Amino acid sequence: MHFWPQGIKPAVFVLALLFLQGCISVPPLDPKVSDTGQNQSQTALNADVIEYIIDLEILPKSQSISGSGTTLFKIIKATEQVELNLDSRYDIERIEVDGSATRFSAEQGVLTISLGRTFDPQQVVRVEVFYSGKPHVAVRAPWDGGFVWSKTPSGEDFIATAVQGEGCDMFWPCKDHFNDKADTTVINLTVPNPLIAVTNGVLQNSVPLSADRTRYEWRLGVPASAYNIALNIAPYERIQTSYTSINGNEVAIEFWALPENAEKAKSMIETDLRGQIAYFETRMGPYPWGQEKLGFVETPHLGMEHQTINAYGKGYVRDEHGFDWLLHHELAHEWFGNLMTHKTLNDAWLHEGFGLYMQPDYSLYKYGNAAYNYRMYKSYLGLLNCYPVVREGEVSSDEAFNADIYGKGGWVLHTLRWLIGDDAFWAATRELVYGTVDTQALQYPIEPRYRTTQDFIDIINRVSGRDFKWLFDVYLKQAGLPELVQQRSEDKLVLAWQTPENLPFPMPVPVLLDGQMVLVEMTDGSGEIALEKDSLFIVDPEMKILRYLPMIGSCEENQAKRDKRK
Repeated sequence: MHFWPQGIKPAVFVLALLFLQGCISVPPLDPKVSDTGQNQSQTALNADVIEYIIDLEILPKSQSISGSGTTLFKIIKATEQVELNLDSRYDIERIEVDGSATRFSAEQGVLTISLGRTFDPQQVVRVEVFYSGKPHVAVRAPWDGGFVWSKTPSGEDFIATAVQGEGCDMFWPCKDHFNDKADTTVINLTVPNPLIAVTNGVLQNSVPLSADRTRYEWRLGVPASAYNIALNIAPYERIQTSYTSINGNEVAIEFWALPENAEKAKSMIETDLRGQIAYFETRMGPYPWGQEKLGFVETPHLGMEHQTINAYGKGYVRDEHGFDWLLHHELAHEWFGNLMTHKTLNDAWLHEGFGLYMQPDYSLYKYGNAAYNYRMYKSYLGLLNCYPVVREGEVSSDEAFNADIYGKGGWVLHTLRWLIGDDAFWAATRELVYGTVDTQALQYPIEPRYRTTQDFIDIINRVSGRDFKWLFDVYLKQAGLPELVQQRSEDKLVLAWQTPENLPFPMPVPVLLDGQMVLVEMTDGSGEIALEKDSLFIVDPEMKILRYLPMIGSCEENQAKRDKRK
């Protein structure tokens, strides 16, 4: 997901304005529905999701949906109940267990479902929920989750979902937690003609149901976080091509564009996307879902990292960096977020810090140091330094996805890369994502994995042969940045780190002294270097170190500037 404020699409702006004026009544979300990834109950933990089957009809005229959501559970601990989440604004007609109606309770978005008997470990049970209703409308997608009911420039329906912070239960019954991925997901969507329904995975069939309705049947055959399942509906044109992966496999490329933008989409595939894929596969390894597709779909909102069908709504315009940053950012999430998934919300920076950092690195890869430094400096100027990147205890999705997990996360990686060198940095990154350093020849299927911040620290320490706990303790677990105090006398320059909570910070400091680069060791947080009377020096001349500098101001000043930009 991207955090930076962007222009709001006209239809969404009008909706937001009406909402603020009280002309549209949007019921508040249940607490469990509005915040994905929270601690699960013991009932929820008793069963593991094997498969989801989503079978929905989308009704644009009434802005409603109707159908069923089926979950196949494998029991982990003997239980008489299972638990699902579903927004309480929907009407539930009935729930069936293995084909027979059953009792259930529904409270604030939590469905507690009786299985009718005790199911033992390793047994499989099928639970189907029949429901209908008007889904929550996203006022400002993708930052606010829900449905977007919009129109194409030619006046046809243009519909999408984006639910990263809120989760899957905004439109289908699911276990709303990213660390219980279904092995497979079947998605059957019925829409009025001439609309086409596009979602994750591979299109299996399109079945005409009547003169004016068609069901599109999709299957995602790899594990995916439930918030990554997305519905996209419009009179799309399907653009199909392929590329040869670094592992030798032919990978399907699909871009579903509005017909009036089809030529722009084709051009973007050739001028931007192919080069970006080559970059990611060179840096990281094979595209993770090559047995499915590498997909993008045009949306009425800006974008989101929906696995195998990334949302794209930036308008096919290259930016000042010489490539389409949104296309690149969402593609990055196929590795950082979809293949490697944070184990807890506190580890969300592993998605977004890497997701952001790959754009400056692509600028370096494509255009050189000036392009890289420009992007990093712009990112630095946007730091807030109001909250730790990694907090203690349980956090909400809003707290987890604060602005600094993007920019500060990227800057932590920038400094770390300088400290340990390119080879160690990229080796550790590949191991974080794939579980191995040697990735180029990996064949499909590639196993997804859950990771924590501590996992990354452990990998860095092992690959580098050094202990960098001190770096992550200061950069990630404190809101404020370390500050470098400088004192010059006639014969020396004395440097000292000041850190939040006076934490240890033996960060070495590069100094350009009379045209020569010198590295000042700071083992105990301070160091010095001899000077001549007329010596000229620049401390950290290439801005390798993430530290406080006066151009970014205080937390309060930074937040005020950001709020003004919004």
